[in-house]
Amino acid sequence: MAQQIRKLEVVLELEVQADGKAYRRTVAVIPVASSFTIQPGERKMLPFSYALPLHLPISRPTVRYTFVTRLDIADGADAYDQDGIHILPPTALEQVFSALAALGFREKATSGSITPHGQEFSFFPTSEFQGIVQEVEFFALVEGEGVRLYMEVDVRHGFGGEREMKRELFITREQLRDSATAARLLREAIEEAVQAAGAFGQLSGHPLATPHSPIYSHPVGHYPPVHHSHHGGHGLAGAIGGFAAGMLAGMVAEELLDDVIDDVADGLDVDDWFEGGDGFDGGDLL
Repeated sequence: MAQQIRKLEVVLELEVQADGKAYRRTVAVIPVASSFTIQPGERKMLPFSYALPLHLPISRPTVRYTFVTRLDIADGADAYDQDGIHILPPTALEQVFSALAALGFREKATSGSITPHGQEFSFFPTSEFQGIVQEVEFFALVEGEGVRLYMEVDVRHGFGGEREMKRELFITREQLRDSATAARLLREAIEEAVQAAGAFGQLSGHPLATPHSPIYSHPVGHYPPVHHSHHGGHGLAGAIGGFAAGMLAGMVAEELLDDVIDDVADGLDVDDWFEGGDGFDGGDLL
């Protein structure tokens, strides 16, 4: 017996894991077809397309996406199906990841988490910076001419301690296309952070802690001020939107991410984040 289908739509769902909780949001409801009949045993292929908003966080262990297919059947039980999808990094961010890998850094299992500031990526050293750098964390903003990284380099300090050094680095698209150049710029930014930490007496005797290095006197930059307000935006989060590819478009996705960040912030002790706790607001700006 033929079945009358009122409508077929696909829903893109976002799930963020934070602080042991799951936060879910609908990114988009995508209409595929309406008012058609399907015969017993008939198979239909109904192609559709959807342009992802620029501000969506990329897929990571704590950030997952699902396509939920909803079939509205006349005089019958509605049908549902769901399939996970993986949102890959934009090319510029993937090139940053590759440059860090060339320096011996590996992405941590917790990288890509949504924080009250946005989507934060974290890498740990496996070769030349091992024993000197604890980890490198950053938020990223893809702009028209390149990608801007707001970095925190955690430099080992004393016995089991560390010093958080902030750097801002802009890499042009042309530089990103040359993997050796991108790796060199990242190396210099990390070395500057290590050397600045050495200037505070943290790495006495280590070659990277020598304040007379040619690049020592050229700090990469400063962070913009970070302010938090539930009604006034989230500082860096408002600027970089949990990474997705800059601020060129995607206002709906930006608002969606802001909602998720609100929920995450409500589930955490936000005061700790903005008073030098585990957040990205502490450390030394150079």
